[in-house]
Amino acid sequence: MNERSPLEFSDRLEYVANKLGAEPWITVYEFTKGEHEEVSYYCSLARPEVLDRCLANTSWDLLIGHGMPGFSFYGDGRREYHRFGDDDGIEPFVISRDFHGLKPSYLELSEEFRHFHNLYEDRKKGVFIALDDNGDDVEVVRVAPKKIQVRAKYIKEYLAARGMVMLLFFEFDRWSSKTLDELGIEKQNVDQQETNYRYIRWVNMLSGISDPARRTMARMTGKKIVEGSGNPLPSWIRDRDSREYEQFIIDVDEEGNNVYFTCDEEQLANHFGKNPEAPHFLTPVFFSKAVMAKYYNDPAKYRVEDSHLYCGGYWGLRLDNNHRDYVVVYLGDLGRLSQKEQLYWKSFNVVPDGNVSDVAFRRGILGEWAAADEPALAFKASYERFRDSWHNHFGWDLFKPLRTEDEHNWATLHVPASENQKEFDDQVMSLSKVLVERLNERELAKHITVEPNDKGITKFQKYLDGVEFPERQELITFLRNLNGLRSGPAHVRGGKDYQRAATHFNLEEKGLSSAFSDLLVQATALIDKLRSFMVPESEQ
Repeated sequence: MNERSPLEFSDRLEYVANKLGAEPWITVYEFTKGEHEEVSYYCSLARPEVLDRCLANTSWDLLIGHGMPGFSFYGDGRREYHRFGDDDGIEPFVISRDFHGLKPSYLELSEEFRHFHNLYEDRKKGVFIALDDNGDDVEVVRVAPKKIQVRAKYIKEYLAARGMVMLLFFEFDRWSSKTLDELGIEKQNVDQQETNYRYIRWVNMLSGISDPARRTMARMTGKKIVEGSGNPLPSWIRDRDSREYEQFIIDVDEEGNNVYFTCDEEQLANHFGKNPEAPHFLTPVFFSKAVMAKYYNDPAKYRVEDSHLYCGGYWGLRLDNNHRDYVVVYLGDLGRLSQKEQLYWKSFNVVPDGNVSDVAFRRGILGEWAAADEPALAFKASYERFRDSWHNHFGWDLFKPLRTEDEHNWATLHVPASENQKEFDDQVMSLSKVLVERLNERELAKHITVEPNDKGITKFQKYLDGVEFPERQELITFLRNLNGLRSGPAHVRGGKDYQRAATHFNLEEKGLSSAFSDLLVQATALIDKLRSFMVPESEQ
């Protein structure tokens, strides 16, 4: 490329005509300086009826720092309030907040735009995010000190809803140390107007310039119109009516082939005679237990409870997680998930194997009360009842609440779905935290004689000896071996404590998943016995 091209902006001319405002991310603010070019972008919103006036010149219709609320005062004492400084049909999208050097200045994005898309600001990352229909993060705005970019889809939906357009202002400055003659070009001053943009481009020598690198200057400045999307409703409303539904395995045919059917509720039968030839809304669909790993691994976002899964307060799913071998969900309930989430569940879909658990059948079909019997769910229910009963009777907690940084151990406590050693170790760690680490040693010490080397389990053993709990030896042996299992990942799995515990819980013969399930059953039985022994029945 010869030296003439940069000052004639051949690259910028093509960009403004074909790409500016049509990219996935639209730059709405930028002020950067390079070695050979300075780039400036700014923007405003405009009512369609003022566009002819705006394209009548290349001046920016809103300057940085303008567009703030103000008043007009009249000679007769009247005053008029203007939301954006005047009523000329132009309003800011990016607001430059300045405090005259007394406080740091900063950029602010239109509040209405942020509220329209319910954007969350993550200041550490310098982004604004929206939640999609699945509750997943979507970056909408990227903010840097000298540049702001907005995802085009969200701008265009906002413009369509408001019946407005965006004016993208631009200014590019380039320079050369050579004269026009040396560059082989003439002085230029071009004013170009098209349907949706206008710019002026000029090249000239600068007189009286002390910087020899800028003897010749070129500038291209103007504006371009960005229109809203064709639909005035945002996608989060439109998607409700255009949701796609996945098909799941609901049976096998005579040849042993899988039979699939959609989870779209509108195509399913119900108790009121709808679609009588179709599968029922309450058709059970089976999934491997591994489907829950995603939710256990992100307790800050998801919450797994007895018979329910929640994504914060964004969505929930009724499910049967009391089934010993599978997770079971009714076909119609799957249709209430986003398609993205349906696809995730579909990847764990297996051939139906029996029916829902007895607990789910009694609750959902017979309308009866039924306690959870899946080992992890049953343990959690018994543990919480125990803590409440103990505190109400004695006025103190035998098991102290988990520290904030450890609360995920409770939220993610579950029977491992496979023979994965790490998952087993993590679950042992979690169970040990709630049963051993959180023993209230200070309160226990008030009721026993404490020796200098007594630790938590020993103090608890002395307490149980003092109250003559019949199963005290079984409970203490259980806790010591649980702590021994924890020592495996924490220290060396080949250590004596771990090996003794592994033998006690018969890990090799049972396998990790089955052994942990039995471990939870044993823990539940022991704390239930302790509760029955220590707390009067009337207070349980």
